[in-house]
Amino acid sequence: MALKIDASSLVTRRYLDVSSDGVRFADTPVGGSRRFRFREISCILMSADSKLSFQVGREVFSIPTKPGNKKHETVVATLVSEVRRAKSAV
Repeated sequence: MALKIDASSLVTRRYLDVSSDGVRFADTPVGGSRRFRFREISCILMSADSKLSFQVGREVFSIPTKPGNKKHETVVATLVSEVRRAKSAV
């Protein structure tokens, strides 16, 4: 089961896909994505303007979310839950 936040525009492909094996993130004009395991994510933040950010190593990846959007809230809650679970299993 994959949960997805899609914030694409006409010129940029931007999404966050949370599935059982990790996260797939894209923020590029031509496509392409990066994959991360939950245990690789060291920090998750939500800014005052509802931008979700997560850190992997020295890189930070961000995507805008819509407050009150149930799908976005589910993706964020699942991401946080899975990262916590992966960290506690180590």
